[in-house]
Amino acid sequence: MPRWIYTAIILVNLVMIIPPVLIYKARSTKSRQPRIHLFPDMDNQKRFKEQQANPLFADGRAMRLPAAGTVARGELFSDDHYYRGRTSDAWATAFPQQVTVNADLVDRGRDRYGIFCTPCHGISGHGDGMIKLRSESLEQTWEILDLNTQKARDYPVGHIFNIMTNGINTMPPYRSQIPVEDRWAIVAWVRALQYSQAVEVSQLPPDVQGALRARKPRDENPKDVMPTDVKPIDQQPKGTKPGGK
Repeated sequence: MPRWIYTAIILVNLVMIIPPVLIYKARSTKSRQPRIHLFPDMDNQKRFKEQQANPLFADGRAMRLPAAGTVARGELFSDDHYYRGRTSDAWATAFPQQVTVNADLVDRGRDRYGIFCTPCHGISGHGDGMIKLRSESLEQTWEILDLNTQKARDYPVGHIFNIMTNGINTMPPYRSQIPVEDRWAIVAWVRALQYSQAVEVSQLPPDVQGALRARKPRDENPKDVMPTDVKPIDQQPKGTKPGGK
């Protein structure tokens, strides 16, 4: 076989190695230049970014407002009872049909209440949260409604839901932070708090009533009573052990 055939075979093999090497290099290295895009498929095209000007429109804005009267899919919110807490032009006195009042709902409400409501209203709802305590330490007045007062207990559940949605007095709205279903869960927990603070013993189950009647006041532990003849540590002579001995 002539030598030139051997030479041609070697050259062809060397040329065949070049494409895989280039592909490997392109996939394994980084570059500031955009990669070769053989089929653009409209991936890269001229466009306006947010807040840019566009002379095509009379107002010169590239960002366009939605057409008047348009509603995003899934955001019609036509159920006044569920989304606004109202029925027949009045505050709803019962939970909407989309909400199932059970232990899971109350537990969820307790969890969300602890996050969003406790700082002002306190754990038990008496309006003694850290915001209130902080304002008192600064000698400022910050009125926070006690959720266990008769005024708050008289609120329909729809009104409580609306207060969380739109705020009232110094309380800001929480519709952007708390979803609708969680707002109804908090309403359920607020009702549970109010019931726990105002329930009559006769309304409790018989076994609970019996346990309460059988409970006796705890006797004072003599060990917990500090003797009256013991002076404070800072008033005792040096070298004296606590207790005066």
